[in-house]
Amino acid sequence: MSALITLDNVSVTYAAGSRPALSGASLRLEPGQLTLVTGPSGCGKSTLMRVVNGLVPHAYSAEVTGSVTVAGLAAEDLSIRQISETVGTLLQDPAKQVVGHSVLADLAFGLENRGLAPDQIRARVRQVAETLDIPDELLHAATHELSGGQLQLVALAGILVLRPRVIIVDEPLANLDPDAAVGVLRALRDYVDGGGAGIVIEHRVDEVVPIDPDQVIHLEHGQITYSGDSAGFLRVADPDAVRLPFDTLVARAEVLTSQRHPPGRRPGGARLRYSGAQLGYRTVPVLQNVSTELLTGQRIAVLGLNGAGKSTLLRAAVGLVDVLAGDVELEDRPVDEYPAAEMAALIGYLFQNPAQAFFAATVADELAFGPRNLGAEAGDIDEISARALAAVGLSDEPGILDRPPRTLSFGQQRRLALALALTLRPRTLILDEPTAGQDQRSSGHFLDEISALSDIDSVYLITHDIDLALWRSDRVLVVADGALRADGTPYDIVHDESLWHTGSTDSNGYAVLRETDYVRAARAAATLPGPIPSPHELARRLGRPLASDDTPSVRNSPESPVEQNI
Repeated sequence: MSALITLDNVSVTYAAGSRPALSGASLRLEPGQLTLVTGPSGCGKSTLMRVVNGLVPHAYSAEVTGSVTVAGLAAEDLSIRQISETVGTLLQDPAKQVVGHSVLADLAFGLENRGLAPDQIRARVRQVAETLDIPDELLHAATHELSGGQLQLVALAGILVLRPRVIIVDEPLANLDPDAAVGVLRALRDYVDGGGAGIVIEHRVDEVVPIDPDQVIHLEHGQITYSGDSAGFLRVADPDAVRLPFDTLVARAEVLTSQRHPPGRRPGGARLRYSGAQLGYRTVPVLQNVSTELLTGQRIAVLGLNGAGKSTLLRAAVGLVDVLAGDVELEDRPVDEYPAAEMAALIGYLFQNPAQAFFAATVADELAFGPRNLGAEAGDIDEISARALAAVGLSDEPGILDRPPRTLSFGQQRRLALALALTLRPRTLILDEPTAGQDQRSSGHFLDEISALSDIDSVYLITHDIDLALWRSDRVLVVADGALRADGTPYDIVHDESLWHTGSTDSNGYAVLRETDYVRAARAAATLPGPIPSPHELARRLGRPLASDDTPSVRNSPESPVEQNI
């Protein structure tokens, strides 16, 4: 069978880089084959993607050695447009590839450019909408009104509707709720089984394993350190670098590191108070009759489906959505009465799209901007910047201060955006999908560091990562159907079985959270109220000794040979 994509000993060094971003990579992708590419943030995954889709070297200035073929032709002889006839790509930031004023217009855009007749366009759009469970109301929605997860779904639909022979999806689960993620992955598997080919770039290995990837590629420091099947990878993968299935954690309990619970704090007064608040955009309400208090000293997670209003709830805290009725108060004052500088000292907000935070030429200039405008001295600015970079795990990145922010990987950009918020020393930090694009080690590091910062007394977390929310928070809000559906401790939420479903057709229609293996294990283990054990802690409680044929962790055995099965 002829390969759709081949890479033979490919190395890439960007013009602005001092070392190869990809070194000696070889890959073969055939029709009917689905490949999972994983590894730590900044390891070369996105560079591998750019080689396959032609962005390197056509759009990124880089030296490329080795050979690349697309549909049997040398990639160096093809334009990006020609390559795009074979390879479609879903980028990490979907806002960059959604161009239509409405979802329907966006999905029709590429087909119109290819000259398809209107009836063919309508048929293809309808087929993809049904495949991805995109309802009619979303098809006719304005793209600027979509949530991050809805944008991601629309961007993928825009790729599927063009029917390329190869689809690459870069961190497709970053902004999707678990139900939407399952639908997207199943659609990709069906596409591959129908004769296409796919590459999934993802840290959340546990969510990709159920669709049976045919091969797994693991990268580290720009080099392929594993190439083989899923079963072999699960035996050697570093649980601190990628997120593994819970049953794999149980089976490999002896190699798991500890995961620290955030230090407990005594709740204080209300940092945020919602009183009969109706929240939305202009005259369109998203949430109705919200009445609750978010206290100082709390670690609060907000869960819910895409478009349910999770971000809307907390954007109201910084004046980014309209309060159509009722009141939203910050420290007992209406939010709209705060000048920007005073609000920034109380609340920092990390947006889903890190590019919204960048405007300066270098990382150093970005970090200095906030403290300088708050009156910090030059010497203090350097110290504040260094501390913020260390907290998010970027201080060891070579030449980080002199780099333009947009030359960083998407995951690194998110951590830089968080560092910018930390330089303002807010009392409360709102994190909107903070672990998107982050490997386990990076996200664990900065969440631990934030929990230890004395300046920050409260963290409010918007996330689709249910497992993370349950063990890293002391209170959980569930948003659904334009309202707060539930509010309680993680123990309360786990044991309220009316909130949970398994994805089966006979699941409770009231349920809005998809059960994970970790949730089921936590419910069975936690019979008395109290904190939910972390995944590693719970897996160790349930674990067994490693069998004699189990392979030790790559992290503990750097000398282990690479398994080359491609």
